[in-house]
Amino acid sequence: MKKPSEVWKQFPLLLKVLSIIFAVNFIVTLIVLIFSSRDLVEYSAANLIDWLNLVFEAIALYMFWYKLKVARPFVMGYSAFNIVAGTIAEVMAGTFDPIVQAFSMAFDVFLFVTFWKYQPFVDYFTEDLSWEVEEAASGDYISKRFTWPWVRNCLIYFSVFSFAGHWMEMGFCMAIKAGLVKGEFDPSNTMLWRDWFYPFPMEGMAVVLIALLLYPLWVWLRKKLPLIPAALVSFVVNGILCVSIEFVCGLMWNANLQNWDYSNMPFNFMGQVCLQNGLGFAFAASVIAWVVYPLLERLLNRLPKSVMNVACIVFTSLFLVAQTLYLVDTPVDYRTSIEQQLAEDDANPGTLTPEYRKELEEDLAYLDYLDEYKAENAERIARERAEAAAAEGKGD
Repeated sequence: MKKPSEVWKQFPLLLKVLSIIFAVNFIVTLIVLIFSSRDLVEYSAANLIDWLNLVFEAIALYMFWYKLKVARPFVMGYSAFNIVAGTIAEVMAGTFDPIVQAFSMAFDVFLFVTFWKYQPFVDYFTEDLSWEVEEAASGDYISKRFTWPWVRNCLIYFSVFSFAGHWMEMGFCMAIKAGLVKGEFDPSNTMLWRDWFYPFPMEGMAVVLIALLLYPLWVWLRKKLPLIPAALVSFVVNGILCVSIEFVCGLMWNANLQNWDYSNMPFNFMGQVCLQNGLGFAFAASVIAWVVYPLLERLLNRLPKSVMNVACIVFTSLFLVAQTLYLVDTPVDYRTSIEQQLAEDDANPGTLTPEYRKELEEDLAYLDYLDEYKAENAERIARERAEAAAAEGKGD
């Protein structure tokens, strides 16, 4: 394997410049998102295209590094996509200006022509895309821990299950609302109910810990014990680990029970954890450790390693974009932010796109509904908490 310095020396000068531009753009965009609030960032077509370009650029850098022939049509394709999609978005938004659009398309036109005709690029990109499948360790379908295939798969699991964890949390809250399980939820949590792609890294990290600790434990128990005792021991350990993680995270980020509060739940401890959720976590962790994780490893390790490397880049890039966008709390109250933006648009029509103004108006109406909901249910919630506290006092 060649050293990075040796690979870099082989890059044509223009490719070095483009690689630096792509890398700097990726990093700067993430930094800007870190210091931006979701409530002040418009989900416009232009922004979505910009964020998608970060994924494209990360894939392109991978292709540059390995001198893949597919890099040329890939860059040409995403340059053409930017030109066409960007133009359509401006036309649909009613903000199309030929001169401004020509200027904004200049870099993509340059990329398209350069990767199509520039001879040093034609000479540099000589390697075929490999369809070789990596051999699993010791003939097993599970990647050996701490090797690149295992780390790569864990990055994919972390990213994907961080998003999936959000949707699972939504489903659990809907089950509470339907009366299927006991508990409370915050209907005003905009990051849960409005922003469907807000990632929950704790859930992603839980799956990585399953791959690192709980699955190997399950394999070891199956070798030492019959099926049922092994399953019981694994289930209990899985639950203890999950509850411990939630408790530690609660002490760090939920010290005042501001994010969740299980005080009125039976068999709770300090309001941070409770038996019901612990059993649910144990069940979910066991299903993942016993079935989902080995099945995913079996499927992923049948795919070519180049495909898996690209998949890792895609999912990790999408996670970074989403996580940085939601990293900083809203600098002002969301209702105030909406009212300020609508007032500015009223004073200077055209400040907001029609689509974004409609989204803000819908969010404002939703906030009104939540205020009414909380006012109607405040007395009931206070009564239930008082009854639960009284019941605990009698029990003591």
